[in-house]
Amino acid sequence: MKKKISSKDLEKFSRQILINEIGLEGQLKIFESKILIVGCGGLGSIAATYLSMSGVKKIGLVDNDKIELSNIPRQLFFFEQDIGKYKADVLKKKLSKQNPDSVIETFNKRFSIGNSKEILKNYKIVLDCSDNFSTKYLLNDQCYKYKKILVSAALFNFELQLFAFKSWLGGLPCYRCIFPKKTFQSTNCTRLGILSTVAGIGGMFQANMALNIILEKSNKLFKIFHLYNSLTGQNKIIEISKNKSCKICNKIKF
Repeated sequence: MKKKISSKDLEKFSRQILINEIGLEGQLKIFESKILIVGCGGLGSIAATYLSMSGVKKIGLVDNDKIELSNIPRQLFFFEQDIGKYKADVLKKKLSKQNPDSVIETFNKRFSIGNSKEILKNYKIVLDCSDNFSTKYLLNDQCYKYKKILVSAALFNFELQLFAFKSWLGGLPCYRCIFPKKTFQSTNCTRLGILSTVAGIGGMFQANMALNIILEKSNKLFKIFHLYNSLTGQNKIIEISKNKSCKICNKIKF
């Protein structure tokens, strides 16, 4: 039996449905997608918003942080009256107004080994919108373990890095293949700084990558590393491959 789309959704998402590469079939895939976003700051709040606007109806939000004054310049949907509230709760309210038919689940806790199975279980695609490398490595390892697609982004000053990983399948690389923990110095934007527009660009790029994965229009998404410098306008796409000495996707068997 063919799945149907409501007259409301047909009108609301008509501009996307008109695109040949999407159509009704693609829009239904977007509706049925289940996406988890870890980190609801500059990256996550933007990515969640564009995914919601595109029609994703099941979104999970993970963040134990509360809104601070320094968040306001780069986290578009938070205001000074929101200071002291959980980021995930505030973002949920805004997404629910934007797409009332969506189901938004919040986790006001830090993603950890202990809670990862429970948090990940209802989602297929995970967006790493965290701002520290310990969380990025943990997400990589747990998404490999539980066979989840991971879309990871990192921001540095004017620069955006973007990857998509499906490392349990067909010899594809994982995050540790590109950045082995022992050779990469951990830091975050609180030390390096970040331009507000870069966070917005990064969130949109992540949302767009997730939609490309949902629509299944490219086989190259899991083999490339995107580098974008907003100061110079330079965009690089680098081909990546599995590291045969990676301790996660080559040596550890769960």
